[in-house]
Amino acid sequence: MKKIMAVLVLVVCSQYAVADSLERYARQVEKISTQYNTQMKSFLRSLNPQITQFDAQQKAQYCAIVKTYVDDMYKVTDENRSNLPPSSMSITKQDVINKVNNSPEMQILKKYNIQCDLNNA
Repeated sequence: MKKIMAVLVLVVCSQYAVADSLERYARQVEKISTQYNTQMKSFLRSLNPQITQFDAQQKAQYCAIVKTYVDDMYKVTDENRSNLPPSSMSITKQDVINKVNNSPEMQILKKYNIQCDLNNA
């Protein structure tokens, strides 16, 4: 009986630990997303609406914002991989890059034909 109770206590504790980890992961993702949105809005507001392409400095600034977002999102996902749902456990950095590149915001910016190297660590 004591062994069964001990196992039950361990199961319940491990479920709380997983829930806590998922909550922490969600907070980290929210923080990264908020920071990205703030930086990107600031960057976009700084642009002249009449431009048809980014200059070298604008491209570097834009790519740095996007790269930081991709790197941070992948890092937090990788660090929490064991606590994620099975469908998210196998997320690769390329998956994160694809999701970012296919987002509606990035589709709007495609007209500037900016290619950022998001694969390097």
